[in-house]
Amino acid sequence: MDVTFLQVFGYLLAVVGSTSLLPQIQKIYKSKSGAGVNFNMFITIDVITSLVSAFCIKQGLDYSNWLELIITNIQVFIIQLLSRYYLSQHRNLLLTILFKTTTTVLLASTPLEYLQIVLKCIFPIMIFNKISTTWGHYKAKSTGAMSGATLAMQCFQFSGRCFTAVMSGAADFIAPSAINAFFAYIFLFQYRVYGGGKALKAE
Repeated sequence: MDVTFLQVFGYLLAVVGSTSLLPQIQKIYKSKSGAGVNFNMFITIDVITSLVSAFCIKQGLDYSNWLELIITNIQVFIIQLLSRYYLSQHRNLLLTILFKTTTTVLLASTPLEYLQIVLKCIFPIMIFNKISTTWGHYKAKSTGAMSGATLAMQCFQFSGRCFTAVMSGAADFIAPSAINAFFAYIFLFQYRVYGGGKALKAE
């Protein structure tokens, strides 16, 4: 496969991945409501993207390996802040800011070898989070406050990541990309089946 094509396609995926949560932020902002937001899912994404980006930066990897993660991490943080604010959960809002600050300082000061150990736990945590989210949608017959545009963009993003990982021989990224793509399509299917995401009971 032409390396130039893979690079260009990779840049396209980075753009889509970096902006995929913007429709979610817009949906929360326009509705002025955080009802139905799955905080457990976003907290897990926050922790994972923080950890992986810290690992990449400490390894001295090129920005192309971690910039998308940083942008996603910021968007996830904004989603949590907006949702807590509109739910009038001021205590949880402060705890979210405190947790983010503590996590950032902790990751910045943790030696690379310890981050490598923690990274080994990410895959099972990610799978558990995806399965529990899917089960929660099924039980509630709703995808809550999820944005359909965000889900569609993530389907394209993760499917594309599977393709580029296979074509470039990046074996370590194939399984995580495949898992993310699989559940992205499940979430999108649930979104369509359950009528575009009726709000779950607010946490």
